[in-house]
Amino acid sequence: MRLAFDLDNTLIRCGHDFPLETPQRPLLARLLSNEQLRQGIRELVADCRRHGWEVWVYTTSFRSAWRIRRLFWFYGIRLDGVVNQLRHNHEVRARCTKHPPSFGIDLLIDDSEGVRLEGERHGFRVLVVAPTDEQWTEKVQSALNSF
Repeated sequence: MRLAFDLDNTLIRCGHDFPLETPQRPLLARLLSNEQLRQGIRELVADCRRHGWEVWVYTTSFRSAWRIRRLFWFYGIRLDGVVNQLRHNHEVRARCTKHPPSFGIDLLIDDSEGVRLEGERHGFRVLVVAPTDEQWTEKVQSALNSF
């Protein structure tokens, strides 16, 4: 099974304030990045790994795959795959903002209700997690348990 997370307002603050994870490599994180990940992501990814899930990022940003992988590495998280806007534009034929089935992604975690509506129209699963949801990890774990 393959799970993907959106970045902006889902895992990275972008206009919304939520608690942040402490990096495992704090000095490098401070020197090489101005972004931090949402609190709970490290434990959630570890739980996904225990259940045999691949963990990806699917973002509409133009951040490079290398930059995204490096950010997660600061937190001790290895990503199995990254889809950014450039890759999406190159590989996706469906006319929608995101198309997880093009990459074999079974569940997309996103903050956008619009992406969820696209999922209904195009036949893919999206779990909406609000930036203000303090129980977001439990919501994700519950969705994963339904597979």
